[in-house]
Amino acid sequence: MTGETVTAFIPELLRAANEPTLVTEMERANLLRRAASTIRDYRIEIDYSDTPANDSGGPDDIVYRLNEMARRIKQFSATEVSETLVEAIGVIRAAKILLDAKHEVEGGE
Repeated sequence: MTGETVTAFIPELLRAANEPTLVTEMERANLLRRAASTIRDYRIEIDYSDTPANDSGGPDDIVYRLNEMARRIKQFSATEVSETLVEAIGVIRAAKILLDAKHEVEGGE
């Protein structure tokens, strides 16, 4: 995702998190997958080495949890998904800041 796309995606996640009953299970699962993919892509771009980009970080890794929640969406309440989306928004925002700082240090690539 480009920076502009991510900027548009965050409000979409926020709306779904704030109004979880207005979003279908399929839509929630898709948002969870997109959030996981966005975080994974940022990690690759940032060259984040503490957690593998291949989602093998286990149950404590946000990308793993987002994908698992999407895969088993029927097992989670709208509120649980909402809370996880809020967490994902925070991670995406932090990753965007890190990537912007990396680009600034590298000379604005």
